[in-house]
Amino acid sequence: MITKRFLKNVIVGIVAVFMSLTFVHGVQAQQTGLDYQSLNLLPFTGSKQLVLGEFDHLGRATSAHIQLQDKDEPKQKREPRLTYNPVGWHNYKLSYGNKGKKAWLFHRGHLVGYQFSGLSNEGKNLVPLTAWTNTGNYKGTADSNVEGMLYYEKRLDSWLATHPHYWLDYKVTPVYTGDELIPRQIILQYIGIDQEGNLLRINLSSPKESVDAYGITTVTLDNYSKNATIDYLKGTAKPSLVPTEPSSQPQPASPPVETQPSQAPQLSQAPQLSQAPQPSQAVEPAQPVQPVEPTEPSRQLVPVVYVARNGNADVYWYSLDSMPRNTNFSKVVQMSEEQALSLGKRHTSKE
Repeated sequence: MITKRFLKNVIVGIVAVFMSLTFVHGVQAQQTGLDYQSLNLLPFTGSKQLVLGEFDHLGRATSAHIQLQDKDEPKQKREPRLTYNPVGWHNYKLSYGNKGKKAWLFHRGHLVGYQFSGLSNEGKNLVPLTAWTNTGNYKGTADSNVEGMLYYEKRLDSWLATHPHYWLDYKVTPVYTGDELIPRQIILQYIGIDQEGNLLRINLSSPKESVDAYGITTVTLDNYSKNATIDYLKGTAKPSLVPTEPSSQPQPASPPVETQPSQAPQLSQAPQLSQAPQPSQAVEPAQPVQPVEPTEPSRQLVPVVYVARNGNADVYWYSLDSMPRNTNFSKVVQMSEEQALSLGKRHTSKE
Protein backbone atom coordinates (compact mmCIF):
# COMPACT_ATOMS: atom_id res chain seq x y z
CA MET A 1 0.00 0.00 0.00
CA ILE A 2 2.80 2.34 0.92
CA THR A 3 4.63 1.47 -2.27
CA LYS A 4 1.60 2.25 -4.48
CA ARG A 5 1.02 5.58 -2.73
CA PHE A 6 4.70 6.46 -3.11
CA LEU A 7 4.65 5.64 -6.82
CA LYS A 8 1.47 7.70 -7.26
CA ASN A 9 3.09 10.69 -5.57
CA VAL A 10 6.18 10.31 -7.77
CA ILE A 11 4.04 10.23 -10.91
CA VAL A 12 2.04 13.29 -9.81
CA GLY A 13 5.28 15.11 -9.04
CA ILE A 14 6.74 14.30 -12.45
CA VAL A 15 3.59 15.53 -14.19
CA ALA A 16 3.62 18.73 -12.13
CA VAL A 17 7.26 19.40 -13.02
CA PHE A 18 6.51 18.78 -16.71
CA MET A 19 3.57 21.18 -16.67
CA SER A 20 5.65 23.78 -14.89
CA LEU A 21 8.44 23.52 -17.45
CA THR A 22 5.95 23.78 -20.28
CA PHE A 23 4.44 26.96 -18.77
CA VAL A 24 7.86 28.57 -18.22
CA HIS A 25 8.89 27.70 -21.77
CA GLY A 26 5.73 29.35 -23.08
CA VAL A 27 6.44 32.58 -21.15
CA GLN A 28 10.00 32.63 -22.43
CA ALA A 29 8.74 32.15 -25.98
CA GLN A 30 6.53 35.22 -25.61
CA GLN A 31 9.46 37.25 -24.32
CA THR A 32 11.49 36.54 -27.44
CA GLY A 33 9.15 38.87 -29.41
CA LEU A 34 9.67 42.59 -30.01
CA ASP A 35 10.84 44.62 -27.06
CA TYR A 36 9.01 47.84 -27.93
CA GLN A 37 10.53 49.81 -25.08
CA SER A 38 14.09 49.08 -26.17
CA LEU A 39 13.14 50.38 -29.62
CA ASN A 40 11.90 53.65 -28.09
CA LEU A 41 8.30 52.70 -28.89
CA LEU A 42 5.22 52.57 -26.71
CA PRO A 43 4.17 49.02 -25.78
CA PHE A 44 1.58 47.69 -28.22
CA THR A 45 -1.73 47.39 -26.37
CA GLY A 46 -4.22 47.69 -29.22
CA SER A 47 -5.61 50.96 -27.83
CA LYS A 48 -4.76 54.66 -28.05
CA GLN A 49 -1.88 55.86 -25.85
CA LEU A 50 -0.51 59.36 -25.32
CA VAL A 51 2.54 60.01 -23.12
CA LEU A 52 3.89 63.53 -22.52
CA GLY A 53 7.35 64.02 -21.06
CA GLU A 54 7.68 66.04 -17.86
CA PHE A 55 8.96 69.62 -17.91
CA ASP A 56 12.71 69.82 -17.35
CA HIS A 57 14.44 72.04 -14.76
CA LEU A 58 13.90 75.10 -16.97
CA GLY A 59 10.23 74.38 -17.62
CA ARG A 60 10.87 73.23 -21.20
CA ALA A 61 8.71 70.60 -22.88
CA THR A 62 10.72 67.42 -23.41
CA SER A 63 8.77 64.95 -25.58
CA ALA A 64 5.38 63.79 -26.78
CA HIS A 65 4.62 60.19 -27.82
CA ILE A 66 1.39 58.78 -29.23
CA GLN A 67 0.13 55.46 -30.57
CA LEU A 68 -3.27 55.52 -32.28
CA GLN A 69 -5.54 54.37 -35.07
CA ASP A 70 -7.40 56.59 -37.50
CA LYS A 71 -10.60 56.23 -35.44
CA ASP A 72 -8.81 57.69 -32.41
CA GLU A 73 -8.23 61.09 -34.01
CA PRO A 74 -10.11 64.00 -32.38
CA LYS A 75 -13.57 64.75 -33.73
CA GLN A 76 -14.09 68.14 -32.07
CA LYS A 77 -12.97 71.32 -33.78
CA ARG A 78 -9.65 72.80 -32.68
CA GLU A 79 -9.65 75.92 -30.51
CA PRO A 80 -9.11 78.99 -32.71
CA ARG A 81 -6.33 80.47 -30.56
CA LEU A 82 -3.51 79.23 -28.38
CA THR A 83 -2.86 81.21 -25.20
CA TYR A 84 -0.19 79.17 -23.38
CA ASN A 85 3.27 80.73 -23.62
CA PRO A 86 6.02 78.10 -23.66
CA VAL A 87 9.24 79.01 -21.88
CA GLY A 88 11.35 81.38 -23.97
CA TRP A 89 8.31 82.73 -25.83
CA HIS A 90 8.76 86.02 -27.72
CA ASN A 91 7.55 86.98 -31.15
CA TYR A 92 8.54 89.36 -33.92
CA LYS A 93 6.96 90.41 -37.16
CA LEU A 94 9.72 90.25 -39.74
CA SER A 95 9.96 91.00 -43.42
CA TYR A 96 10.31 88.15 -45.88
CA GLY A 97 10.52 88.03 -49.66
CA ASN A 98 11.16 91.13 -51.74
CA LYS A 99 7.76 92.82 -51.71
CA GLY A 100 7.76 94.25 -48.21
CA LYS A 101 5.56 91.48 -46.76
CA LYS A 102 5.86 90.62 -43.07
CA ALA A 103 4.85 87.68 -40.89
CA TRP A 104 5.23 86.51 -37.30
CA LEU A 105 8.47 84.59 -36.82
CA PHE A 106 7.41 82.10 -34.13
CA HIS A 107 4.48 79.76 -33.57
CA ARG A 108 3.40 78.03 -30.39
CA GLY A 109 4.26 74.71 -31.99
CA HIS A 110 2.67 71.41 -30.98
CA LEU A 111 5.07 68.49 -30.66
CA VAL A 112 2.36 65.96 -31.53
CA GLY A 113 -0.07 67.83 -33.75
CA TYR A 114 -3.67 68.46 -32.77
CA GLN A 115 -4.93 66.18 -35.56
CA PHE A 116 -3.46 63.25 -33.58
CA SER A 117 -3.42 64.35 -29.93
CA GLY A 118 -6.50 66.56 -29.65
CA LEU A 119 -4.42 68.82 -27.34
CA SER A 120 -4.45 72.61 -27.72
CA ASN A 121 -3.11 74.57 -24.74
CA GLU A 122 -1.15 71.75 -23.11
CA GLY A 123 2.24 73.17 -22.10
CA LYS A 124 4.00 69.79 -22.17
CA ASN A 125 3.16 69.58 -25.86
CA LEU A 126 4.16 73.13 -26.88
CA VAL A 127 7.51 74.69 -27.81
CA PRO A 128 8.48 77.85 -29.72
CA LEU A 129 8.85 76.84 -33.37
CA THR A 130 9.54 79.10 -36.31
CA ALA A 131 6.71 79.35 -38.79
CA TRP A 132 9.10 77.83 -41.34
CA THR A 133 9.75 74.75 -39.21
CA ASN A 134 6.14 74.38 -38.09
CA THR A 135 4.18 74.95 -41.30
CA GLY A 136 6.88 75.03 -43.98
CA ASN A 137 6.39 78.68 -44.87
CA TYR A 138 6.93 82.20 -43.54
CA LYS A 139 3.19 82.86 -43.68
CA GLY A 140 0.40 80.40 -44.35
CA THR A 141 1.29 76.77 -44.98
CA ALA A 142 3.39 74.76 -47.44
CA ASP A 143 2.90 71.04 -46.85
CA SER A 144 5.30 70.19 -49.68
CA ASN A 145 8.30 71.62 -47.78
CA VAL A 146 10.30 68.75 -46.22
CA GLU A 147 11.84 71.23 -43.73
CA GLY A 148 8.44 71.76 -42.09
CA MET A 149 6.62 69.47 -39.65
CA LEU A 150 3.41 69.89 -41.64
CA TYR A 151 4.88 67.82 -44.50
CA TYR A 152 5.14 64.77 -42.22
CA GLU A 153 1.94 65.38 -40.24
CA LYS A 154 -0.20 65.55 -43.38
CA ARG A 155 1.27 62.35 -44.80
CA LEU A 156 1.10 60.41 -41.53
CA ASP A 157 -2.54 61.46 -41.21
CA SER A 158 -3.17 60.17 -44.74
CA TRP A 159 -1.39 56.91 -43.94
CA LEU A 160 -3.72 56.34 -40.99
CA ALA A 161 -6.76 57.11 -43.14
CA THR A 162 -5.71 54.54 -45.75
CA HIS A 163 -4.78 51.92 -43.11
CA PRO A 164 -7.72 52.10 -40.68
CA HIS A 165 -6.89 48.76 -39.01
CA TYR A 166 -3.27 49.65 -38.28
CA TRP A 167 -1.67 51.82 -35.61
CA LEU A 168 0.79 54.69 -35.87
CA ASP A 169 3.52 55.05 -33.24
CA TYR A 170 4.74 58.66 -33.43
CA LYS A 171 7.18 60.46 -31.13
CA VAL A 172 8.41 64.06 -31.30
CA THR A 173 11.40 65.28 -29.27
CA PRO A 174 12.76 68.85 -29.08
CA VAL A 175 16.56 69.09 -28.93
CA TYR A 176 18.06 71.85 -26.77
CA THR A 177 21.68 72.92 -26.47
CA GLY A 178 22.62 73.41 -22.84
CA ASP A 179 20.21 75.80 -21.08
CA GLU A 180 18.91 77.37 -24.28
CA LEU A 181 15.16 78.02 -24.15
CA ILE A 182 14.44 77.51 -27.84
CA PRO A 183 15.02 74.03 -29.30
CA ARG A 184 17.53 74.00 -32.12
CA GLN A 185 16.06 70.86 -33.63
CA ILE A 186 12.94 68.74 -33.64
CA ILE A 187 13.27 64.95 -34.02
CA LEU A 188 10.34 62.99 -35.46
CA GLN A 189 10.14 59.21 -35.10
CA TYR A 190 7.39 57.08 -36.65
CA ILE A 191 6.50 53.47 -37.47
CA GLY A 192 3.32 51.58 -38.38
CA ILE A 193 2.06 48.57 -36.40
CA ASP A 194 -0.27 45.90 -37.75
CA GLN A 195 -2.98 44.00 -35.83
CA GLU A 196 -0.48 41.35 -34.67
CA GLY A 197 1.98 43.94 -33.37
CA ASN A 198 4.41 43.65 -36.28
CA LEU A 199 6.28 46.80 -37.29
CA LEU A 200 5.55 48.36 -40.68
CA ARG A 201 7.83 50.92 -42.30
CA ILE A 202 6.16 54.16 -43.40
CA ASN A 203 7.86 55.83 -46.37
CA LEU A 204 6.97 59.51 -46.79
CA SER A 205 9.41 60.13 -49.67
CA SER A 206 11.46 62.75 -47.85
CA PRO A 207 15.25 62.98 -48.30
CA LYS A 208 15.47 63.69 -44.56
CA GLU A 209 14.16 60.23 -43.59
CA SER A 210 16.59 57.84 -41.90
CA VAL A 211 15.41 54.23 -41.42
CA ASP A 212 16.88 51.69 -38.98
CA ALA A 213 16.94 47.89 -39.23
CA TYR A 214 13.43 47.63 -37.75
CA GLY A 215 11.90 50.05 -40.25
CA ILE A 216 11.60 52.86 -37.68
CA THR A 217 12.01 56.22 -39.42
CA THR A 218 13.71 59.26 -37.89
CA VAL A 219 13.63 62.81 -39.29
CA THR A 220 15.60 65.73 -37.83
CA LEU A 221 14.40 69.26 -38.59
CA ASP A 222 16.34 72.44 -37.83
CA ASN A 223 14.28 75.05 -35.96
CA TYR A 224 15.32 78.12 -37.93
CA SER A 225 14.11 80.75 -40.40
CA LYS A 226 16.14 82.36 -43.16
CA ASN A 227 14.78 85.82 -42.40
CA ALA A 228 15.91 85.83 -38.74
CA THR A 229 18.93 85.44 -36.52
CA ILE A 230 17.68 83.69 -33.38
CA ASP A 231 19.16 83.88 -29.89
CA TYR A 232 18.24 80.36 -28.77
CA LEU A 233 19.37 81.04 -25.21
CA LYS A 234 16.93 83.89 -24.58
CA GLY A 235 14.30 83.26 -27.25
CA THR A 236 14.84 86.64 -28.87
CA ALA A 237 15.52 87.30 -32.56
CA LYS A 238 16.46 90.02 -35.01
CA PRO A 239 16.07 90.36 -38.77
CA SER A 240 18.60 88.61 -40.96
CA LEU A 241 20.36 90.52 -43.69
CA VAL A 242 20.04 87.54 -46.01
CA PRO A 243 17.11 87.91 -48.45
CA THR A 244 14.67 85.00 -48.51
CA GLU A 245 13.86 85.33 -52.20
CA PRO A 246 15.86 86.40 -55.28
CA SER A 247 15.30 90.08 -55.93
CA SER A 248 16.08 92.48 -58.73
CA GLN A 249 15.44 95.39 -56.35
CA PRO A 250 17.93 96.59 -53.72
CA GLN A 251 17.05 95.34 -50.22
CA PRO A 252 17.08 97.62 -47.16
CA ALA A 253 20.06 97.14 -44.88
CA SER A 254 17.83 96.52 -41.85
CA PRO A 255 14.38 95.05 -42.57
CA PRO A 256 11.65 96.49 -40.38
CA VAL A 257 10.66 94.46 -37.36
CA GLU A 258 7.69 94.57 -35.03
CA THR A 259 7.70 92.92 -31.63
CA GLN A 260 4.67 90.92 -30.54
CA PRO A 261 3.63 91.04 -26.89
CA SER A 262 3.87 87.65 -25.20
CA GLN A 263 0.08 87.33 -24.98
CA ALA A 264 -0.56 87.84 -28.70
CA PRO A 265 -2.18 84.76 -30.26
CA GLN A 266 -0.20 82.66 -32.68
CA LEU A 267 -2.81 81.91 -35.28
CA SER A 268 -4.17 85.38 -35.93
CA GLN A 269 -2.08 87.94 -37.76
CA ALA A 270 -1.86 91.26 -35.96
CA PRO A 271 -2.84 94.26 -38.08
CA GLN A 272 0.14 95.97 -39.66
CA LEU A 273 0.78 99.38 -38.21
CA SER A 274 0.81 102.21 -40.67
CA GLN A 275 3.82 104.45 -40.55
CA ALA A 276 3.30 108.11 -39.75
CA PRO A 277 4.31 110.36 -42.65
CA GLN A 278 7.73 111.92 -42.14
CA PRO A 279 8.38 115.58 -42.89
CA SER A 280 10.13 116.00 -46.19
CA GLN A 281 13.84 116.71 -46.02
CA ALA A 282 15.68 119.13 -48.17
CA VAL A 283 17.57 117.28 -50.88
CA GLU A 284 21.00 118.42 -51.96
CA PRO A 285 21.80 118.43 -55.66
CA ALA A 286 23.10 115.12 -56.83
CA GLN A 287 26.81 114.85 -57.49
CA PRO A 288 28.08 113.44 -60.78
CA VAL A 289 28.42 109.71 -60.58
CA GLN A 290 31.84 108.31 -61.29
CA PRO A 291 32.00 105.18 -63.46
CA VAL A 292 32.49 102.04 -61.39
CA GLU A 293 34.36 98.98 -62.50
CA PRO A 294 32.03 95.95 -62.74
CA THR A 295 32.57 93.47 -59.94
CA GLU A 296 31.88 89.79 -59.61
CA PRO A 297 28.68 89.04 -57.65
CA SER A 298 29.55 88.10 -54.08
CA ARG A 299 28.45 84.78 -52.62
CA GLN A 300 25.43 85.06 -50.37
CA LEU A 301 26.37 84.45 -46.74
CA VAL A 302 23.98 82.42 -44.60
CA PRO A 303 22.58 83.76 -41.31
CA VAL A 304 23.38 80.74 -39.15
CA VAL A 305 26.35 78.35 -39.11
CA TYR A 306 27.49 75.92 -36.43
CA VAL A 307 30.95 75.72 -34.82
CA ALA A 308 32.04 72.89 -32.50
CA ARG A 309 34.16 73.01 -29.34
CA ASN A 310 32.46 76.12 -27.90
CA GLY A 311 33.20 78.01 -31.10
CA ASN A 312 36.93 77.20 -31.12
CA ALA A 313 36.89 74.77 -34.06
CA ASP A 314 38.59 75.92 -37.27
CA VAL A 315 35.66 74.99 -39.52
CA TYR A 316 31.94 75.70 -39.51
CA TRP A 317 28.92 73.75 -40.76
CA TYR A 318 25.67 74.83 -42.40
CA SER A 319 23.60 72.06 -40.80
CA LEU A 320 23.76 70.15 -37.51
CA ASP A 321 22.70 67.05 -39.45
CA SER A 322 25.98 67.12 -41.40
CA MET A 323 28.24 67.28 -38.35
CA PRO A 324 30.05 64.08 -37.27
CA ARG A 325 28.12 61.72 -35.01
CA ASN A 326 30.73 62.04 -32.26
CA THR A 327 30.29 65.82 -32.04
CA ASN A 328 29.52 67.10 -28.55
CA PHE A 329 26.41 69.06 -29.53
CA SER A 330 26.17 70.68 -26.09
CA LYS A 331 29.32 72.62 -27.06
CA VAL A 332 28.21 73.61 -30.56
CA VAL A 333 27.95 77.39 -30.95
CA GLN A 334 25.77 79.24 -33.43
CA MET A 335 26.98 82.36 -35.25
CA SER A 336 26.54 84.06 -38.60
CA GLU A 337 28.74 83.00 -41.49
CA GLU A 338 30.07 86.55 -41.68
CA GLN A 339 31.17 86.35 -38.04
CA ALA A 340 32.74 82.92 -38.59
CA LEU A 341 34.75 84.21 -41.55
CA SER A 342 35.87 87.27 -39.58
CA LEU A 343 37.25 84.88 -36.93
CA GLY A 344 39.33 83.13 -39.56
CA LYS A 345 37.15 80.03 -39.81
CA ARG A 346 36.38 78.23 -43.06
CA HIS A 347 33.50 76.11 -44.29
CA THR A 348 34.18 72.41 -43.82
CA SER A 349 35.08 70.42 -46.92
CA LYS A 350 32.93 67.51 -45.68
CA GLU A 351 29.57 69.17 -46.29
